[in-house]
Amino acid sequence: MAPGPYRGGSKMEAKIGKRTGKLCVVSLIGVLGLIMFSTSAYGSGFELHEQGAKAVAMGSAFTAQADDPSAVFYNPAGITQLEGTQVSVGVSVIRPYGKFQSNGNPAMGSLPGDTTSNQSRYYFIANNYITYKLNNYISLGYGGFSNFGLGVEWPRDFEGRFTPGAMKTVLTTFSLNPVIAVKPIEQVSFAIGPILQRADLDIKNLAFVAAPTPPFTPNRNIAETAETKLKGYDWGWGYNIGLLIHLPFHFQFGTSYLSEVHHNFTDEYQKVALANGLVLRQGASSNLNLPAAAKFGLAWMKDPWTFEADAQWIEWSSYRRAIATFDNGTFLAQPKDWHNVWSWQFGAQYRLSRYFDLRAGFRYEESPIPKYTLDPIVPSGNRKVYCVRV
Repeated sequence: MAPGPYRGGSKMEAKIGKRTGKLCVVSLIGVLGLIMFSTSAYGSGFELHEQGAKAVAMGSAFTAQADDPSAVFYNPAGITQLEGTQVSVGVSVIRPYGKFQSNGNPAMGSLPGDTTSNQSRYYFIANNYITYKLNNYISLGYGGFSNFGLGVEWPRDFEGRFTPGAMKTVLTTFSLNPVIAVKPIEQVSFAIGPILQRADLDIKNLAFVAAPTPPFTPNRNIAETAETKLKGYDWGWGYNIGLLIHLPFHFQFGTSYLSEVHHNFTDEYQKVALANGLVLRQGASSNLNLPAAAKFGLAWMKDPWTFEADAQWIEWSSYRRAIATFDNGTFLAQPKDWHNVWSWQFGAQYRLSRYFDLRAGFRYEESPIPKYTLDPIVPSGNRKVYCVRV
């Protein structure tokens, strides 16, 4: 990233990532669940839903059930339903897909209809949970999860290579979330806990710079193409609260709220590699707000059937702009102006036996990205996601 990069036209950007459906066959529980800082790939915006095997298989409709250790993330009030000590670890693998079709940009060497695919990479999203029932009224839990992340890379000759972060943007997060859940009466539980979240940012793109080249004579500056990188990390705080109510006729209602987490990357650095081999390095700082999310769910549970419908609101309006400030006094700012959105989840389960369940789910996600700030970093468009698991 560097001040004043070239940006391609809006027409070519508007064709990125128009993929509206996918089929998920999921089984997340595995030995890789204790990987702490796992690399993540983009989801709705760059939110990630892969936080537990059962929940993912039911389209993330799990806020009202919350009956396995991943409830620490989905609705921590649900851990009062779990007996003894329970542990869950898991990992899911994502391979982001995107294609770019150009309207033609001679300055960048592209013709109308030229198509570029993003680099093929695999990203791993890990989670781990443990719960302990202290007594009939109090339960304790801990969750480690990555609910925000972004991973996208485009080739060096990509038309949008001068857009900040277009050649590579990798944002990884991992949250540590201890919780305490209380059940004052048999029908009601509530929970609260702090979130300590680490975020790592690694971005790369090309930029036009004016740099001296040999021989170094006064007033001789030649414009060069430089590869710029910006890296940094930060720890931020938030909180997680939940409520679970057992209703008559086999119904349960659940709601939870994950707060916004603010990150201030004060220890970032920018590295600029010039064509003549000279490498420039300077300090940088930037801010990132990871949005708050509120979930609401209603489940009907009567063995062998379970049905649940959820709605989630996410406060993407906190992502107004991306800005980086450099030690030389320059800065780079990009408007984002994302808007708040809803997603809708539906899941069903049929218990085949004590050890096997058949689950299916559907999730519809609204896109938070306005057309006028669409760029190659995050694909846009509403999404339909289908999931099934035995």
